[in-house]
Amino acid sequence: MENTGERHIPGSEIKNEAEYYNHLMHIATYKYALQFANDKHVLDYGCGSAYGSYMLSEVSDKVTAVDISEETILFARNNYRADNLNIKHLSELSDVQFDLITAFQVIEHAENAKSLLRLRSLLKPDGLLLLSTPDKKNRLFNFIQRPWNKFHHREYSGSGLKKLLQNYFENVEILSIGSDSDLVLKEIARTRKQRLITLPCTLSIYPDNLRVRLLGMQAHAFRMMRKIRNRNRSRKTNSDQDFNKTLSPGDIEISGRIKHSTDLFAICSV
Repeated sequence: MENTGERHIPGSEIKNEAEYYNHLMHIATYKYALQFANDKHVLDYGCGSAYGSYMLSEVSDKVTAVDISEETILFARNNYRADNLNIKHLSELSDVQFDLITAFQVIEHAENAKSLLRLRSLLKPDGLLLLSTPDKKNRLFNFIQRPWNKFHHREYSGSGLKKLLQNYFENVEILSIGSDSDLVLKEIARTRKQRLITLPCTLSIYPDNLRVRLLGMQAHAFRMMRKIRNRNRSRKTNSDQDFNKTLSPGDIEISGRIKHSTDLFAICSV
C-alpha cells in the first residue's frame, strides 16, 4: 500500500521531522482513546492501516474497523489480526450501535457533514464519539484559504469544529493535541510556511478541482527546482541521522491547556 501520508503505516521509513511528529501524534491519539475503550464495543471509522484498531482491540470487548479503500482493507487484514477485531469495507457496515466510535483524521476528508449524521445514528444513547482533525489555526489563513493538503476538503478551528459537532451531539468538548517540545514548534513553523507558499494555489474562490490541479503543478515545479539544485552536488537526504528521534508518543499531550498545538480532539456524546 502506498504511503501517501494520509494513511499512517507504523514501521515504514520516517524521512523527516514532519513524518516523525505525524507518527507520534497518530499513536498518541489512539493511546489516549484506550481509556474510553475498556470492555467496549468499538467502531474505528476510517481505520486506515488498522494499527490503531489493533491497539483498541487489546482492551476492548470487540472492535469493528472500517475504511473506504479496498487496498487499505486488504493491507489491514494482512497486517493486523485479533480474535475480537473485524476489518471490513465501509459499505459492509451495518446499523448496529456502538459504545465508542473513533474517527481520527477523517472529517477533513469529507465533502459535507453527512458522515456525522451516520455516526450519530451508530452511537448508543450512552456512547461516546472521539474525533481528531488538524487545527487550521497555524495551517490556513482565515476566510481566504482552503486546505493545501490536496486530500482535505475542509479544515476546522476549535470553535468551528465545536459549532459543527453541536448540530449533531448534545455534549461536545474540544481538546488540543501538541506539546511544548521543539518538535511541535518546528511542525507549527512548517505549516505556517506551507500556508504562505501555497496561498496562490489555495484561494477560497477556487473550485476544488482547480485547487488540486494548481497544487499539483506547484509541487511538480518544486521537484524540478530541487533536481536542478542538486545536479552538481550530492543530494542530502533527511534520513534517520539528520534528526533526533528522542521523543515518544507519551510526550504528545491531549488536553484543554496546551499552548502549542497542531490538531484538535473532540469528545462527543448524545
